[in-house]
Amino acid sequence: MFDRIFISFSAVAILLLTAVCPSHADDAAIEQALAALDAQLPGKLINNPYDIKWRTDGSDKKDAVVKSEGAPGGTAYQVRVKKTKKNPWDTATRIPMTESIAKGDVILLSYWARAAKPQKGRETGDISVNIQRNIEPYDSIFEERVALGKEWKLYNATGKAKRDYAADKTQLNFNLARAKQTVQFGQFYIMNLGPNGDASKYMGE
Repeated sequence: MFDRIFISFSAVAILLLTAVCPSHADDAAIEQALAALDAQLPGKLINNPYDIKWRTDGSDKKDAVVKSEGAPGGTAYQVRVKKTKKNPWDTATRIPMTESIAKGDVILLSYWARAAKPQKGRETGDISVNIQRNIEPYDSIFEERVALGKEWKLYNATGKAKRDYAADKTQLNFNLARAKQTVQFGQFYIMNLGPNGDASKYMGE
């Protein structure tokens, strides 16, 4: 159950994100919408929810943008994992970062997701999410294993950077290969709360 602050934040985010459709808006309108969204969210928004470069690596999968009732904006990025793999990251949705993160910064990720079809015999999906460098030693700001429900929900994760994370060497990962499943993702927001940030009041119970 989310607390009142987090419910308010998520409602504002949906409203602003669905107010402008990138395919029908010019750059100025999108910049204006982003500025309005950034003003409402905790810390500084460091990704562009209007321009998500969805990509899933690995074999034995099928991905597509689909219509999905209940998703913000009515559409979702869907991945069907056809076969489990040895490592959860052998099938992974990876999105490059667009801004660097400094040592000590507190990062809050909030993302819409659901398990459209969990593995047979299970009630939930099985994924992990992290913000991680894509070079050795592949260290993460945070890593969370998540049991995705069948209904759309706003999930969140947070962590504090123990070193600098350059944008061109860092990415957001959704690791999917633990289960033969179909998962859907909606909008997500990566917020930098700064070196003294407190994400606890946004995390819910």
